[in-house]
Amino acid sequence: MRKLILATMATAALAAPMSLSAQEVVEIGEPIHNQDASQDLSGFAERMQDPDTQRELALMVRTMGEVLLDLPIAPLVAAAGEMSEDLTGKDLPPVDPDATLRKIAPLSSRAPEEIERNLPRALNAMGSMAKALETMAPTLRDMAARMKTITPQAN
Repeated sequence: MRKLILATMATAALAAPMSLSAQEVVEIGEPIHNQDASQDLSGFAERMQDPDTQRELALMVRTMGEVLLDLPIAPLVAAAGEMSEDLTGKDLPPVDPDATLRKIAPLSSRAPEEIERNLPRALNAMGSMAKALETMAPTLRDMAARMKTITPQAN
């Protein structure tokens, strides 16, 4: 059950920054293929290391986590049961229709707070990685160009 809770929370944590990045690209209106990759990484790194952005994302992901903890899990278990029956031929045990992650795993209520506390550190690390990739971008482009000339399938 702990793995299910962590997987759900991790998905929410990853989805929030991606949706915000997509929203910003749409707002700018410039097609992605016309943008310089290093500018994308630089802007991304700055956003991920901005304390205001970190607080906003952490609060948003915490809120999403609270909502996820209170969603009924019976439909999810029913879908998993159908897959299980198809794969193993065994039915899953029935689940209370009012069951939520918060009800079946009371300690899961701490997860949104933990995510809110730790997400800024993770975003800061993502910003650092983006800066490193930005530094490596010219070398990677040169390597790709060399590979294109060396590899016959790439032409």
